[in-house]
Amino acid sequence: MAMILLQNLIIQVDEQLDRVSQEKNLLLIHNLKRVRKLLQGKYHGNPMHIAVIISNCLREERRILAAASMPVQGPLEKSLQNSVVSERQRNVEHKVSAIKNSAQMTDQDVKYLEDLQEEFDFRYKTIQSLEQNDKNSALIKQEMLALQAMLNTLDYKRKVSDNVLSF
Repeated sequence: MAMILLQNLIIQVDEQLDRVSQEKNLLLIHNLKRVRKLLQGKYHGNPMHIAVIISNCLREERRILAAASMPVQGPLEKSLQNSVVSERQRNVEHKVSAIKNSAQMTDQDVKYLEDLQEEFDFRYKTIQSLEQNDKNSALIKQEMLALQAMLNTLDYKRKVSDNVLSF
């Protein structure tokens, strides 16, 4: 069953790749090809591994949705809960929650920087290949300015991340 689902997932990625290829979105095409290659290479020999990963993601999504849809407690329930849960325990839970949120935000920042770096690398390699043919093109000069702006953004965000992580 896992092998069939993996094949269906690869087919879906191929269909998205065909659709996106018509739009000429180079970065999305590159990312979809990378996903297809990863699915075929890493999980083809062990489709249960990707099935377990997806199952865990869906389970976590259900847990998040269930937590978000829990009814809000009224004053009576809150006062009963306050008498049961000590102030110290709530403080610890609050700190743990803050640390989890901070870790999640840091993880998101790292993933964003990795994506930005990947986009920069891809665009840089693309402009290098174009530059060999026509060094004076206005499009190439405009892309070089955009790449410089991306490089500056990456550098700034890395410095900010380094300062946050050093604490």
